[in-house]
Amino acid sequence: TRRVQGRPPPRVPSPYRAALRYGHGPGELGRRAPDASERRVQGGQEAVAVAPLDPDDLALASLANGTRASRVNEVLRAPRRMRGEAVTQGVDKNMRSDLRLTISGGEQKGRRLQVPDVYIRPMMAQVRQAMFSMLGELVELGPSTRALDLFSGSGCVGLETLSRGCEYVASVDMSHKCADVMRINAKNCGYEDRHQVVVAKAEHVLADPAKFNVKFPFDLITLTPPYEEILYADLIKSLLESPALAENTVVALEYPEELGVMPAVLGEGKLIGFRNRKYGRTILAIYVCRPDGSQGGLPHPHEFL
Repeated sequence: TRRVQGRPPPRVPSPYRAALRYGHGPGELGRRAPDASERRVQGGQEAVAVAPLDPDDLALASLANGTRASRVNEVLRAPRRMRGEAVTQGVDKNMRSDLRLTISGGEQKGRRLQVPDVYIRPMMAQVRQAMFSMLGELVELGPSTRALDLFSGSGCVGLETLSRGCEYVASVDMSHKCADVMRINAKNCGYEDRHQVVVAKAEHVLADPAKFNVKFPFDLITLTPPYEEILYADLIKSLLESPALAENTVVALEYPEELGVMPAVLGEGKLIGFRNRKYGRTILAIYVCRPDGSQGGLPHPHEFL
């Protein structure tokens, strides 16, 4: 690339960032892809003029419907897949021998957990501590609390939920190796009777929790997916349609900064955003399902801007 004096060389975006540039990431749902007539050329590079959509188009629940479905699914495809890389959570070998996971709060604080010998992307300790700090305003982890932990990996999030007082946790992961390690970690913590391991895809458990003999609905649902391998539009659609949700169910969702900012409202008002905080590349969004005001805490809509 030739460099013009006084100007940096033009930046060629990755396929994923180029896709976001056309306004289909969850943080860009108020925009649409431009028509040919809306494009213009400036300085040898294509510039895009973006027109607004109706507010109803902001709900991720609508992404699987209508003519935009194929384009949305293409753009929200995991960037690792787009780069042609084959590393898969719960399947490929763990390349990090230095990975250490410990419970950061509750009666088992400081307990080190075993890590499966497969690739996983666990929630960072900093994010986990921040999550439970924010959850303290919205849900009481007491004797009657049920939690669902999806994409569990080593079971760290679910076991810490138990450590902080939750009565029952169902941890879901499609990897048998992860499930075996979760059972060992639960036994070491003394939580065998309160912890259930489910080997299945998260979307299948959300669609029919009764089929997997889990106790539902839940007071808390945590989702820490391998965000470079999933389609967030499909995952959130499954969540919105799930019988696992009930009034005042709190949902904690981890997603990457490349997706922009999640909408403050999902599913035509079914999920109301309360918190949305960024930690490095990771963003943690907390929603409440049809809150009636009894759960405490107040929404922070400015965090979703």
